[in-house]
Amino acid sequence: MEKIVYSLFLVPWILALAVFLLPGAHFHRLRQLITFLSLPALSFLTYLVWNGHLPLQIETPQWLELAFTVYDYGLLLYFLYQGIKFRDFLVTVLALFQLFLLTWVLLIMPESSVPNFYVDRLSAFMFLIVSTVGTLICIYATKYMEQENLERENRFVAILLWFLGVMNLAVSVNNIEWFFALFETTTLASYILIRFRWDEVSIKNALRALWMNQIGGIAILLGLLFGIKYYGFTHFTQFLSLSGKPVIVMIPLGFLAVSALVKGAQMPFHRWLLGAMVAPTPVSAILHSATMVKIAPYLILRLSPVIKGTLLAKLLIITTGFVFVGAGLLALTQENFKKILAYSTISLLGLMMLTASMGSSMAILASLTLILFHAVVKALLFMEAGVMEKLFKAKYVEDIRRLVERAPITVAFTSIGFMSMTIVPYGIFVSKWMAIEEASNFLSHGAYVGSIIFMATGGVILALLYFKVIGVMTRKRGEFFRFQLERVPFVYLFATVPLVLFVIVGSIFIAKLLSLSVNPVVEAVIGTPASIIAKGLTLITPVSELYGWQIIGAFVLLLIVPILAYFVHFTGTDRVYEYTCGEKLELNIGTYNFFCIQVVEPFVETAAVALFILTLVLGGGLV
Repeated sequence: MEKIVYSLFLVPWILALAVFLLPGAHFHRLRQLITFLSLPALSFLTYLVWNGHLPLQIETPQWLELAFTVYDYGLLLYFLYQGIKFRDFLVTVLALFQLFLLTWVLLIMPESSVPNFYVDRLSAFMFLIVSTVGTLICIYATKYMEQENLERENRFVAILLWFLGVMNLAVSVNNIEWFFALFETTTLASYILIRFRWDEVSIKNALRALWMNQIGGIAILLGLLFGIKYYGFTHFTQFLSLSGKPVIVMIPLGFLAVSALVKGAQMPFHRWLLGAMVAPTPVSAILHSATMVKIAPYLILRLSPVIKGTLLAKLLIITTGFVFVGAGLLALTQENFKKILAYSTISLLGLMMLTASMGSSMAILASLTLILFHAVVKALLFMEAGVMEKLFKAKYVEDIRRLVERAPITVAFTSIGFMSMTIVPYGIFVSKWMAIEEASNFLSHGAYVGSIIFMATGGVILALLYFKVIGVMTRKRGEFFRFQLERVPFVYLFATVPLVLFVIVGSIFIAKLLSLSVNPVVEAVIGTPASIIAKGLTLITPVSELYGWQIIGAFVLLLIVPILAYFVHFTGTDRVYEYTCGEKLELNIGTYNFFCIQVVEPFVETAAVALFILTLVLGGGLV
């Protein structure tokens, strides 16, 4: 089993090296073939781990610890070099501070016999997302780069494949110093990918992503320092041993939680993720779905048994709940299609961490369901954004008006993605429903009352956002028109169709999916599974039931109603208004814009800063 786990790190790196060593346009097909092989290879390895004996603790040789130490310094020195090269004060200073903190940690770090790798169901769950969603994005990227820059395709796809191995390694390590190294390696990967086009805007946004994520790395090192000082702990499993015991000092856990908020692009650190939109679209797809930002909810889930019910957890609920609402509100003001998706990611990451912070088995189930379906849906939506960009030159909401006339397949896939995050019976809706149900059991606690308000308000705002975009795309001209199917390249279809099928099939069989696949992960995280029952297609929770006929009925309505809407038309009639002497008028329908909301953006960000500070100072116990 240990060799299989190691293969999940090494296979993507080997494939990345093979792709990188095949430069030029004439090796494009071979690079594409190698990338295609990553899907069955990583999926099979993940299947073996998932069905193996977990949890698995892996001892490591001494030389590997030395190698990680050398790598840590090399990585931070590279950050320092980048700061000096581009004359970026923040990158330079933060790199120096990280070097200082790392040296301090290594000088006082006690000897430990705790295994440095810990692979449980939660790790395997993350492997599953990386091995399927991540590899599909890599495959998609081969076609995207064919239409953009074949000469640099080998570098781009190689970095994406390498990123998958880094992510698998990050969710496997138990040693917090090693986790810091991999946390900052994901920062390195995002920095390289965001600046990939090497124009002035790309470099500026890449440097912003670098220094903001360095703050998260500093938070991990500070958490490790305080963990050593107060507990003598250097590994995650040591902190998990505090579960169920009165925790006197929360400072280490507070800093680790703050690092998750930074990596999860929670306000006020959301601008690095917005800036990533300047990179090629596969970068956005992989950052938002399979890698990078998913470290944030993963880390909160890892700490959840220890922080459950504490002031830190309650402040995290309020902070992330506020971001869920605030980011959704600001998304309404955006006209750039990718920025709309970016803000919705920031919003939903807040909801994932909110439910993870609640710490009950039902809340953990909701968080994991969100992570799974969000990874699939956001990958789908960003890939469709790339299709719109490459095939139809559409980047803004105005560009996609009546897109259904020219691209019904693309619009259908995009609409399924948006609806899956909004309405019953899709998986993300079900997870929100379970989270609100669970929060209603703790109405005597202010934070949980606040969480219900945040979840309900944020859900309404995101529904308004998604249906606004769907309305723009699907608006028809006049009374009737014929669909003209677009020609979508095979690679794009190969990468997106499995995601669409999972969204639909996974939502229809949501009861079985949660009980058989997700609930075992809940038990691994919190110690007890969620109290749900699957009877056929019916999902039974402690509070209510979602019947199978309701699920099927909802899908039938979602299929029939939009189709009928396009074929219902009036014949032999004209539209006229009073006092126009019967003159025919063209009907113009538009979607209301929400630019007026921009005036509240400074207030939203100010409130987010205040909550962020409160979470660290009060929740982390710094006072």
